[in-house]
Parts: sequence; structure tokens; C-alpha cells
Amino acid sequence: MRWNEEKSRRFQALREAEVQGPLTDAERAEINRLIDELDADEADDLRPAMERAQARAGDLAAEKARLEAQADALARIVAEQEGLLTDATAYLQKLRDKSAALAEDYRRLMGHDPVPAR
Repeated sequence: MRWNEEKSRRFQALREAEVQGPLTDAERAEINRLIDELDADEADDLRPAMERAQARAGDLAAEKARLEAQADALARIVAEQEGLLTDATAYLQKLRDKSAALAEDYRRLMGHDPVPAR
């Protein structure tokens, strides 16, 4: 049931009659039927766009889930890199401490600082 000029004119006539005074039961039923037909036609017209919008929403939800998973994986990598840096910094400090202790042992034994390697 497609909305057409005839239905539009009849709808307008009924609306104008409604402004003038109460509609009869038959007129009220007719205007309600016309409104239902107009709503059905609009729903039919909007259906393809709504289906595209729903499909797009589904695509966006999937993309969001993919990006969230990727962000979680990247956060894990960052945390592991930070842990690695902390471990490397601690190990470097241990090496420096050991080197300083060996240099101090050398100074005590030899009476002077060790000669730097070339």
C-alpha cells in the first residue's frame, strides 16, 4: 500500500475537518487507517537504510572488539618491556657495583687505580 496523492488529499481533508470539529467514528477510523498506512510506507522506505545502519553498527562493534583486543595485547607488550627495562637497569647496577668492588680490591692490592683498558 503506497501512499499516493489521493490518500494525501483525503488525509488533509480529514485533518481540516478535525480542526473544524470532532470527526465521526467512520472518519476517525479512516484517518487512523491512513496514518497506519503512512507509517507502514515510511517503515518500508526506511528499512534498507535501517538494515545498512544495523550492518554498519555490527561492523563497528566487531572493529571495536578487534581494536580493544589489540590494545590489550599492546598493553601487555608495554608491561613486559617495562619489566625488561627494570631488570636490565638492576643488572647494570649489579655490574657497576661489581666493577667498583673489583677496582677497590685492585687499589688496595696495588696502591693505585687500575689502568683503563684500551
